[in-house]
Amino acid sequence: MLRIAWAVLGVCVLSGAATAGPSDLFAEKVKDFGVAPRGPVLVHYFRFTNTTNQTLTLGQPRVSCGCTSASVSTNTVKPGESAAVIANMDTRRFQYANVTKAVTIYVPFLTPNHEEVSLKVQAICRDDLMMSPDTLAFGDVVKGKGAKVSTKVTFTSDPKWEIQDSKSTGGYVGVEHKLESRSGSVVTYEVTAILDKDCPAGNWTADINLKTSNSAVGNLRIPVTVNVTAAVAANPEAVQLGTVSLGSPKKETRVTLQSGTPFKILEVKGADDQLGVTIESKESKAIHVITLSASPKLQGGFVRNVEIVTDNKEQPKVVIPVAARVVK
Repeated sequence: MLRIAWAVLGVCVLSGAATAGPSDLFAEKVKDFGVAPRGPVLVHYFRFTNTTNQTLTLGQPRVSCGCTSASVSTNTVKPGESAAVIANMDTRRFQYANVTKAVTIYVPFLTPNHEEVSLKVQAICRDDLMMSPDTLAFGDVVKGKGAKVSTKVTFTSDPKWEIQDSKSTGGYVGVEHKLESRSGSVVTYEVTAILDKDCPAGNWTADINLKTSNSAVGNLRIPVTVNVTAAVAANPEAVQLGTVSLGSPKKETRVTLQSGTPFKILEVKGADDQLGVTIESKESKAIHVITLSASPKLQGGFVRNVEIVTDNKEQPKVVIPVAARVVK
């Protein structure tokens, strides 16, 4: 009897696993942009990870309304890889204001089994709300500099309208808001995003969320984008030497240091009898190549931080983590 019970349970589990499909891979299938002015294109990434043991093939998504377009970041997603369905909702193509506009995105999964996943985006477009510009775009910012960027938010239907609170979803982005003008029923606020100088290099996005006194526009969202660049960029930023055998010839790899302006390498720290560092040139150049060579003495492995000291005032040092696994 016990074996029969376990057999039935096993069938149920396998049956449940068999019914799981691409739709179950998405963490979210609905994005509500809330209230937005007429003008901006609202963008959202529906991300998913292929947790199956088979490669997924996606086709071109289709949409239920021409105000929205959709695409996929890649058509082939291997097991363990991540991808996204990218939705672009153009508020200029909304026919009616002050009405919720909902659009369905149909995403075809072609292999291993054909299945169509439905995603939805929705928003309310208002003609009495304006943002200029409609995004807070920092552009390119050198790491360690920090920056500020502002937008004007105007509401034309409430003389007592106020922005009561402003918050950022980005860990390195702060926000401030202040009243700029109040004339009749037209009220304008200046909203400023502040980028922390400690923000790491990379392309980052965040949202500024505003809470206001008028329930019709009670919560507003302003997207934030920034590309933080390093004054001296290392490629690769970290070195994995992999498996190195004791007594084998030195294992070498190259690292490129690049800057927008010429710079000198003044000193190298972190090299020892197991890890050597060779500099190709001590002259002032925009691009330097250094060679790392591993000649391990002990089994197990090692981890080093190679510090490159430069005369670049914006980034006087570059730290490159180096790791290796050592076997007999």
